[in-house]
Amino acid sequence: MTLNKQDVVNHMMGFFQAKAVTSALSLKVFDHFKKGGLNAQQVAAKIASPVRSTEQLLIALHAMGYLQKDGDMYVLPEEHHAFLLSDQPLWLGWLGRHIDTFLYPLWEQLPEAVKTDSNQREAVFGDNRSWFDILYQNPDDVADFQEFLGKFAQPFIEGFVNQYDFSQHRAFLDIGSGIGSLPIAVANAFPDVKLAICELPQASAFLRDKLGSQGYGERIDVVEGDVIKGYLPIGDFDLIHLGWMLHDYAPDTQVTILRNIYNAMPEGGRFIASETPLNDDKSGPEFTALLSLNMLVSTDGGIESSTSEYLERFKQAGFSNARILEIPGPRMLIVGEKTA
Repeated sequence: MTLNKQDVVNHMMGFFQAKAVTSALSLKVFDHFKKGGLNAQQVAAKIASPVRSTEQLLIALHAMGYLQKDGDMYVLPEEHHAFLLSDQPLWLGWLGRHIDTFLYPLWEQLPEAVKTDSNQREAVFGDNRSWFDILYQNPDDVADFQEFLGKFAQPFIEGFVNQYDFSQHRAFLDIGSGIGSLPIAVANAFPDVKLAICELPQASAFLRDKLGSQGYGERIDVVEGDVIKGYLPIGDFDLIHLGWMLHDYAPDTQVTILRNIYNAMPEGGRFIASETPLNDDKSGPEFTALLSLNMLVSTDGGIESSTSEYLERFKQAGFSNARILEIPGPRMLIVGEKTA
């Protein structure tokens, strides 16, 4: 791929677009267009901001395609309502808040992270505790993180549930399930499969409340566990899934996690990890390469890996028949079994 000067400028200035969108979501600007068009003066009154600065933001949102314009009236297209209105299930404001609170400040320290090969949590938050310990100290931050993971995972979940036959298993455990989107989808498609979620104690109460509010409190059990410490009440679940979590940890810790899961599994059980791997020649893809930098600034050695590297770690942990299953959507499935 050949870049020109404008490509480089566009990459460098991309934060203009990101901050315009997250600011609009934070101010709940889009909510006020639910019932029709508004001019700048009307929007300014609704968000309690000066007309001039409000109009500057509206002009930018129109130029970026978020709003349409008819004379001096701005309109939110109907097809944008699902992810821009805060009362909709797919609202992306959760992600916007997480970006502004955690990701953007950490990425500002990326040069230092590259120079030192170390996370920047202490520089940003004044706190050297783990990423998850910092995140889980505030219930609102837990909600933001879990909600955005659930929304982000939706295309993967649709591909997984449509392409994989969960009915071949009697019991399915999802580790680190976000807001429970995958078990909920499995519950709807495979009513005879026993379902549970294993989550850190700090997130369990939030998840139980979330499942209960959606009518799945009795259908999906929530058990507390810790994959790193090896506290895994897996029981007789013959299918276990670890969703988009290995990349949060250094390779040696990944092997520890995999061994802990292997040791806790019943014989004959199947384990699946879903990840967005790098190409085997480490040439990309771009999203995964950038996500690896996010692991650098935020975690203790977290890194994106290739499929061959993941498969080798599965083998080190004891799994047999380690292989890749490709499904529609953004993730791949890394599969292994515990044989007798």
